[in-house]
Amino acid sequence: MGTDVRTFAPLSLRECKVRASLLLKGLGSSDVSRAARAAERLCALPAFARLSPGELISRRETVRRKHALAVIAQEQGYSSWVELKHARGEEEPLRFDAEAFFSRRAGAFLNRWFASYPEALESLQTMGGYLFPFREQFFITEAGFLSALGVDASDPDWERMGFNWVEPRDVAARERLELKLIALGYVS
Repeated sequence: MGTDVRTFAPLSLRECKVRASLLLKGLGSSDVSRAARAAERLCALPAFARLSPGELISRRETVRRKHALAVIAQEQGYSSWVELKHARGEEEPLRFDAEAFFSRRAGAFLNRWFASYPEALESLQTMGGYLFPFREQFFITEAGFLSALGVDASDPDWERMGFNWVEPRDVAARERLELKLIALGYVS
């Protein structure tokens, strides 16, 4: 009988990080059953919930350490790695990362790209959507893109902030959404 690395006893942060590394190694293992067990655990995350373990194994190059840390945090009874670290008394500032967000494969969605913020803002005001920064550019996406990434596009905080991540009308609404996106693993 194999040992399960999951446990409900409180673990040190160091042990949590070790277990996250083991989870990633398991996913990359040539042992099919070990890889499948790791994929099943990772499918508990909203970002991967719509995938079967087999599909996740075939896309394992998209799985990052932050995803494994989020699984370990959930298995320890926390909603995110940030929450677990805070509970253990160790915090590090995590911020939403649009590159991590946009790099996910979310189907065939056409996003509107802009070199300048004023152009993007004008398009947002006339055509709607959700405005995000990306490096030195800006893009506007649709609700379907967000939903495909496991994000609740109908969350009232999107409207409160004016669907504009760059210059939100309501900063507190953006902060609440940022925490939700961080919990989904979209962090730098």
